Amino acid sequence: MARIAAASLPLAAALALAAPGPAQAAECAWAFPVGTQPESPAPLADNHPVGGMNLPEYGAHLGGDYWSGGGCTDLGQPVYAAADGEIVEIVDNLGSYLDVVVIRHAVPEIGPIYTMYGHIARDPGLSEGAKVTRRQKIGEIADVLQYFSPCHLHFEILNESAYQNGPFCSGCQNAGYHVSPGYDQKKGVTKGTAVSGDEYLEVNDGVADNRWYFTDAFVEARLDQTCGACGDGMCDAGEDFENCPADCDPCQWIPPPGTTLGEDGPCFSSGGNPKYWYPAQDAGHNGSLLWTHTTDSDMVDNYGVWELVFQESGDYEVEIYADPAYAQSKEAAYIVAHAGVQDVVAVDQGAAGGWASLGIFHFNAGGGQSLRLNDNTGEPFADKVQIVFDAVRVTRVGEPDTTSGGDTSTSGGSTSTSGGSTSTSGSDGGSSDGGSGSGGGDGGATDTGGSGDSAGSSVSESGFSASVGGDGEAAPDGCACRSAGGRGSLAPLGLLGLVALIRRRRRV
Repeated sequence: MARIAAASLPLAAALALAAPGPAQAAECAWAFPVGTQPESPAPLADNHPVGGMNLPEYGAHLGGDYWSGGGCTDLGQPVYAAADGEIVEIVDNLGSYLDVVVIRHAVPEIGPIYTMYGHIARDPGLSEGAKVTRRQKIGEIADVLQYFSPCHLHFEILNESAYQNGPFCSGCQNAGYHVSPGYDQKKGVTKGTAVSGDEYLEVNDGVADNRWYFTDAFVEARLDQTCGACGDGMCDAGEDFENCPADCDPCQWIPPPGTTLGEDGPCFSSGGNPKYWYPAQDAGHNGSLLWTHTTDSDMVDNYGVWELVFQESGDYEVEIYADPAYAQSKEAAYIVAHAGVQDVVAVDQGAAGGWASLGIFHFNAGGGQSLRLNDNTGEPFADKVQIVFDAVRVTRVGEPDTTSGGDTSTSGGSTSTSGGSTSTSGSDGGSSDGGSGSGGGDGGATDTGGSGDSAGSSVSESGFSASVGGDGEAAPDGCACRSAGGRGSLAPLGLLGLVALIRRRRRV
């Protein structure tokens, strides 16, 4: 059976992974990320807009820079989320960017849209996977005078392709960060108009459809936008079964006896860079599966989530299918979110030989429950260990639950009891995908770091100045990633010299 260990996560950990909020109207309105009123950045202004050439040696600007005066006049000015969304990435002390926050939003006619906030001191209460609301404070403009003058917010609006595929700031891809360089790095840009009517710039780097939208125009077009209200019979953007069951159907109901959910069904979703997902049609339950390689990174790169929505509460056995033709990971850690708690069960997929039981768990009726598997098992990417994502089987155990009191979940030999305490259904939050092994394999590239021995300075005609690295590859709005110490702090070490220090493995 190959179960290695099981551990219950406290409710606080489940909440940190963004449990769904109460049913409410789908919020589609946007606002400016700075300023005293949602409809204007005043008293600040976008002094370096998208497409500008304030630092021509780095090409076209991919975001807007907001400030009101010279020096650090705007130090401490609040920075707000531009719209409702989910935090997908937080990087602290990222060189000249200082702290960076990236939020994903759902936008009608476009789909996923990301906003990026740089040169800030982010709110310490933020966490990846957490939901934020329009005009929720996420940080403050920080002191960036070591690199630039004046202090300002760098704000970008980019699409899924740009977020996933870059270009990225110097060293960021190797470190696992999806953070843009702030400029097109003199690759050139092409102006276009989306089906939504929004104008954008696409970087001419051979990556299809990587778009950066004109920030002011994008926000202004959505200041009063609405998507409808929960209960109007329409499942609008921003609504799903979790926050508006009155309008939206679940991916699939699990009936009282149980069911099997395939990786090719509506309740499974894969995240991370699609470049590193590999489908197989010659193995697996019902003849198909997905696989990727494991990593020993402290951050998730690729992951899979099976949403579990039950018609009746009760105890259910959860099994996973691992075909030995592809399954190799000995430390595949499945996260079972159920009835307000989370259990982690590690499985030796290579020894499973088909179905393997994770244990018996108590599930509430309804949603907000899931099974998740991440690729960062601790097995190095250089070893090319395959981890598979395939069918999940859920089977009712015992009699139907007829009580409304506490519950007990059992996974192997450990028992976690939520009893009469107040609990919130656990939910997998989206993860910011980053950090993986290097050494060839996927894509055949090797992390070589980079170098830069000298630092110079560049001053634009507008008086906006930046201290930048010597080799010209690093765009001044980013760069200088941290060493392989995880998400701890690293004092800014310059824009390019630090790149040579990075030896964190990453698929490239």
